[in-house]
Amino acid sequence: SSLAIPVVTYNVISLGAKSDGRSDSTKAFLASWTKACGSTAASTIYVPPGRYLLHNVVFQGQCRNNDITTRIDGTLVAPSDYRVIGDAGNWILF
Repeated sequence: SSLAIPVVTYNVISLGAKSDGRSDSTKAFLASWTKACGSTAASTIYVPPGRYLLHNVVFQGQCRNNDITTRIDGTLVAPSDYRVIGDAGNWILF
């Protein structure tokens, strides 16, 4: 028998995301990334079914974790006015 490695899951809804496609969920997604990066355990960032509005976001910085999976069962929604990303050049960047 093999030993299962425990995986910590960070659900974006638990961290404040709204699945209505209208409320800005960017901060909750960044919070899930920060928590996963700060963990030393294998981590999953989980996006449950629903629609999640995200403004331009960059997932970067010091990360202690080299085993992060992002599972997206929902739909990521861009702002209807693409000009809100300004000069970023990217909507979502890892």
